[in-house]
Amino acid sequence: MSRDGRPGRGGKVSLTEQAYALIRKEIIACTLEPGLEFTELDMAERFSISKTPVREALMKLQFEGLVRAYPRRGYVIEPVKVSDINEIFDMRLIVEAGAVQFAVERATNEDIARLKEIALSQDDESYHEQPDRSNSINNLFHENIALASRNARLHRSVMQMLGELERFFYIEARSTMAYPERHASHRDIVAAMEARNVGTARAAMVDHIEGTRNVLLASIIDGRRKSSGWVL
Repeated sequence: MSRDGRPGRGGKVSLTEQAYALIRKEIIACTLEPGLEFTELDMAERFSISKTPVREALMKLQFEGLVRAYPRRGYVIEPVKVSDINEIFDMRLIVEAGAVQFAVERATNEDIARLKEIALSQDDESYHEQPDRSNSINNLFHENIALASRNARLHRSVMQMLGELERFFYIEARSTMAYPERHASHRDIVAAMEARNVGTARAAMVDHIEGTRNVLLASIIDGRRKSSGWVL
């Protein structure tokens, strides 16, 4: 099953999987806001699912670090942590700079054409209005670079980090902050790959990741000012 609750190749989705997908989606989109306290009954009533699958879903979400349990009290949506953002972006600098280096050396012309198509499909104006679409395209771009590296472990690492950043990107999209160079920097990365220039591609990826980090942190600080329970 995918994280949005759609069945995979196996077909049927269990109630636990449905509960997990529904709750996770609202946590990621901050519909269930960071710092919110709730009980299993609250979620069962919200999604019209019995308490047992809700309890099992919440165990999975605890493992992902999205929910914390308090015995005899209930649960709380984990606040956003600035330290988490910095740790993930430090890892991205190492992993994705390496991924783009290998991609320059190993990507086919078809791989690069696909990356150019994705980069050109991005629209700065719609970023705040259509965060689902924008984040999906952004993740697709970075995933395709990882795939072009022809290294399965690099690909898994990149996808894990992008998954951990989902909620942060939704908070950014809800803020007034803007990063007009985001999509242009994707195109710079593709241009360096087309030229088969490893040094330029690595530098463009590092600049892109640091630019994203800076805007994201500014958005989180903006969110902290507006919603005191959101951020640690």
